[in-house]
Amino acid sequence: MLRVSIAIMMTLVLAAFGASAALAEDEEPQPQPIKTPEGEQNPWPGKEADIFFYVETLTSSPGESVFGGSAPAGCLQTNLFPRGERIVWHIAAINARTGKVITNKQVKYAYIKIPGMKPLGVTFTPHGRDPVTAPWTWTARWDIPWTYPLGIVKYELVMKLKGWKAGKVARWSQIPLNPELLTIVAKR
Repeated sequence: MLRVSIAIMMTLVLAAFGASAALAEDEEPQPQPIKTPEGEQNPWPGKEADIFFYVETLTSSPGESVFGGSAPAGCLQTNLFPRGERIVWHIAAINARTGKVITNKQVKYAYIKIPGMKPLGVTFTPHGRDPVTAPWTWTARWDIPWTYPLGIVKYELVMKLKGWKAGKVARWSQIPLNPELLTIVAKR
């Protein structure tokens, strides 16, 4: 009985190796990695922009919207929001000249412009309950009114650093790819 079990096991192992070898032969060869260009590799200082932004929109936790709407779960990255829910923005801002994170100490003001709404303040806060251990991020929150039009929301993030001359601000807007844009929908 033991010999039969060992024979069956060996047959299965050999079949698995044979199948994996056949799969490997059918695979397309992988392209060679792109070589790193010669010269300076550090992207700082930036030459095209003063601030690098990473911006994401997320669902809020249930019960946070003043209109009573809530997503099935909080803190899910999405661009589709029904009326009555709260949108949460998480924003990372990096000084493109120095490569350092921009905190509230360097910012004169920051806000999000939403068509048809008052400017939405952006604040620098910890993402988590313990400000000592939680990562800090720029954030904004918007409770979508029941009367806000359905469709794409072409919002803009505006930030001005202290010491910048009058009229100079950094602006960020969404890349115009319709499936990726912030969109107000009738329901989830």
